[in-house]
Amino acid sequence: MHAPLDQWQARLERHFAGLAQRRAGSGFPIFALEHGLDENELAEISGLLLSRLKAGLPLRSHWLLWVIYATERGYNYDGEEYWRSFEEHTPSWEFGDRYKVVPWFTKFQKAYDGVVPTGPWASHFRIIAWPITHAILPRYLQLQFARALYDLRYRLAGVARFEAASVGRVLAAHAHATTRFEAFLQQEELTGRIVLALLGQEQAGAQQPIYPPTLERIVTDLEQVRSAREWLKATRQEVADRFKGIGHGSTPSLPGAVGGPHGRGALRGEQPNLSIRPNLMLRYSGAGTWSLVMDVPDFRGLAVSADVRAFLKKTRCRLNGADDTKPAGWLLSGRRKAVLKSWPDPEKPLLLFEQSHGVLDHLVESECRLGAGPNWLFRVGQDGIAREITGRIVRPSYEYIIATTAEPPAGHPYVSACSIECAGAKAFRLKMPDAVSAEDAAWLKKLDLQVARTIRVWPAGLPAHQWDGEGNSEWLTTETPCFGITHDHPLEGYCLRLDGGAATIVEAGRVGFPSFFRLPPLPEGIHTLSVVAKPDTAGPAPPSSPPAEGHLVLNVREPESWTPGRPSHAGLIVTVDPHDANLDAFWENGIRLSVLGPESHRVTCEVTLAKSNGEQIFSEQVGDPMSLPVTPENWHRKFDQFLQRGEDYAWRYLEASEGALRIKGDELGEYVVRFEHDALPVRWVIRNHHGTLSARLIDDTGSEQSQPAALFFPFERPVAAEALPPADALSGSKVSAPGGLFTTQHGHYHDAVAVSAGLSGPGLSGLGVSWDFGAIRGGAVTLEQAIRIFALWRSARLAGPLAGVRRDSVAAGILSAIYEMVCGFNWMKAEDALCAAPKSERARDGLQHNIERKNGFGAVLRRDFARIDDGLAQATQWYVELAERYGICKERRLCEFALRLACQPQRLIEVYDRDLDELFRSLRNCPAILRGARMLALLSANRDHDGPALRLPRLSW
Repeated sequence: MHAPLDQWQARLERHFAGLAQRRAGSGFPIFALEHGLDENELAEISGLLLSRLKAGLPLRSHWLLWVIYATERGYNYDGEEYWRSFEEHTPSWEFGDRYKVVPWFTKFQKAYDGVVPTGPWASHFRIIAWPITHAILPRYLQLQFARALYDLRYRLAGVARFEAASVGRVLAAHAHATTRFEAFLQQEELTGRIVLALLGQEQAGAQQPIYPPTLERIVTDLEQVRSAREWLKATRQEVADRFKGIGHGSTPSLPGAVGGPHGRGALRGEQPNLSIRPNLMLRYSGAGTWSLVMDVPDFRGLAVSADVRAFLKKTRCRLNGADDTKPAGWLLSGRRKAVLKSWPDPEKPLLLFEQSHGVLDHLVESECRLGAGPNWLFRVGQDGIAREITGRIVRPSYEYIIATTAEPPAGHPYVSACSIECAGAKAFRLKMPDAVSAEDAAWLKKLDLQVARTIRVWPAGLPAHQWDGEGNSEWLTTETPCFGITHDHPLEGYCLRLDGGAATIVEAGRVGFPSFFRLPPLPEGIHTLSVVAKPDTAGPAPPSSPPAEGHLVLNVREPESWTPGRPSHAGLIVTVDPHDANLDAFWENGIRLSVLGPESHRVTCEVTLAKSNGEQIFSEQVGDPMSLPVTPENWHRKFDQFLQRGEDYAWRYLEASEGALRIKGDELGEYVVRFEHDALPVRWVIRNHHGTLSARLIDDTGSEQSQPAALFFPFERPVAAEALPPADALSGSKVSAPGGLFTTQHGHYHDAVAVSAGLSGPGLSGLGVSWDFGAIRGGAVTLEQAIRIFALWRSARLAGPLAGVRRDSVAAGILSAIYEMVCGFNWMKAEDALCAAPKSERARDGLQHNIERKNGFGAVLRRDFARIDDGLAQATQWYVELAERYGICKERRLCEFALRLACQPQRLIEVYDRDLDELFRSLRNCPAILRGARMLALLSANRDHDGPALRLPRLSW
């Protein structure tokens, strides 16, 4: 038995040594998956290794074979439990044996220049990162990889030089990726080589970063993934068609076409001139009212630079005129639209970052600007949308909306009244006559508007995706823009130059008869076509007259991904916050979703869940169709009802690796939001086997020096922690009804999951649970400990039916006990009275009188409670000044702590942490400051809320 393993070891050592020698100096590392073994050989080696393991013989002499064995397990990894799968296939493997894996892979790295796992994912999963990284493209990532190719097929077809590095760079910059998939995409040369092989575009004679038989294996497996074959077929077709039609490299000069230095090859190694300026438009809301919408372009084209990409991923931004702050990475999530409630400040860029970045600051300062006021011109299109005309040129017979910060003109025959749902601006409608007199032109000039000249250029043939009628248009990289041009006076011809390149002369036709010209497909970015009219020298015009000159701006972008048989989503404006929410956040109703479109139009929402291999395990419509607009509050209520409908939903969710929300608007199109499940380094896995629940702790941190701490808080005693021995937690145990909270921490990694394990008793009464918070009220649990336990419950993932209801009830109960310990029993009675009747003036009187009877502190809070909407800094300043004026409290930090405890208790630990105990002691000596903050919180939470009373407001602090 020993000799054959020695022979396999020697053979594979020679194989990897030769591979390393051939690849020396190339910069391409060696992967253990490049072993070149077929299935039968792998099975033979596995059998010999398992026999030796069962016999209890030493393993280190065949370390290379174990590296290959572990890598094969990594290749078949499902994204959830590596060691569970490993142990199922490896009888006699003990828990402590896993720590041998890293030394074996380290030896492989030193001997053959093997790949080294890097990045946050590798530091979090210190052991399994080695076999999974050496598996190159594990099966659980293959569906994501195929989908990324399909979604980016137009961009891939537009790559200037179809080389591995260029292709890999496109994937890294533009693909929507989970943490692990993103780490894989950072290996640009490697991913590019896989793409070239998949699309049949391998480069002959080039140094191969992957052993050819291994690459062939990955490609074959990819084609077997569910849906991937169709996606890859469509991607291959698009790439083949694009290069078959126009060839590689820069665009050649074609007869009758306008040339210039605009070829894709000219962009190699430099940043294309991409358009990043958001566009403003007005959407009709009905009853003579318009809403202001900002159309923000996709910033992924700028994210080719790793520095820029990292900045955009971690930095929040705000739209000039919007109240909310967009989450980090929002600009990398595709083209987005947002409704503005305030007119943008012309003195500031349309896009504002929370932090500074030299390159991006310069770009937004120079390019993302609103034109000077006080008037801004929007032309009403045939689709009913009014788009901004930055050149402020008007034409006879057209209709316009003019937004202004001044007073709209009154009494003019061309002006009619309208309104704009936007603070800081007014609007009026301008209907141009068929003929414009000199007096009309003079009046328009006072509004900073000018009438168009009489040489007219327009898109001909295939329409532009956007055309403002004044020289600005939008096209796709797959299109050949065609224009018509006509004139009302004699001309000899037109001189055309694209991006300052060589001149092309187009002969002018007779007066009133158009001429046409066509451009070749253009690369992504902004292109300028100058048009100079050559006067007819035989005519009466003086030769010294300057020729008429103008320009066309062509904003060229890649096509947006589209699935055959499904319309686009141009008619819907969907906003998801956070934009990159994971599957847990979505399923726990933790996202803010809004859908805008034609008023009263109905949309249908459908939820699907799938395993890591793409197999769909759940699909269900979310209630009845919803009327537009769908607000975050509407969605939250609707999805909450959906989650309560069936017990089976909760268990299906536990099996899923990814999910999707499909918003279907019939003729308005369909919008799909995808959610991925991110595995934590230390986590609880809940399984439902024929109605029996089990909880098992998974520890992938790879630490040998310590073990994870595990606690259990039963629902009936939610602040009484029961320690779970690490060995028992790692092996798993049954969860008894009604369940509770499982928590774990290992170093700075932690996880918590609230498991609902059925009824707590017989009949309907068993749906609820009797909570016991006496440990807080009796002092056995300090307020600092209570707020930390609250944070565990509040942030816990959910498992099982009623888990969300029970978790939220426990969290609310802990908070009430904390508030009672500081504010007193009578105060909590007043809070309960207000929650029972949120609009009752009598209940508000009760709150006010229970704050501080001696002065008018409560009266001012009751009157001005909306001040806490101004932001934390402004609210704190106002609250401190008020508390000091009425002799309540003079300490700014304590006032801010009281506001946070009253309004955002879930953030206390991250802000105060080590100071919590001291702050709670100070607060108990000044309860009125928390009572006042609680009054602000309750009044704000229920100001515009018509459902059951809320205890905490939704503030964007």
